Amino acid sequence: MARSQTELTERLKGLDEDYEYMVYYQPPSKMLFPCIKFQRNNSWDSRADNILYFFMKRYSVTVIDRDPDSALPDKVEAMPFAAFDRFDLVDGLNHWVYNLYY
Repeated sequence: MARSQTELTERLKGLDEDYEYMVYYQPPSKMLFPCIKFQRNNSWDSRADNILYFFMKRYSVTVIDRDPDSALPDKVEAMPFAAFDRFDLVDGLNHWVYNLYY
């Protein structure tokens, strides 16, 4: 079954212990950078005979960093069930966006 948002927060916080960054599920109006911001955006399930057999939540995970060579996006992309979606540059901040089933 699907795991909780709290478990995903802890998993994302532990991606790189040598690099200081914040993880936000419900970000405040002023975020500290670098950071990982994520939100639920979909789900996937497998059913048969109206019975739910398998279910995973999909999250949009965004790594935001001033450093264009940050190692953090690669660590997110290396997670199981993660797929790169797009890159954006906004106000001098690099945004790597991934879809992650968790």
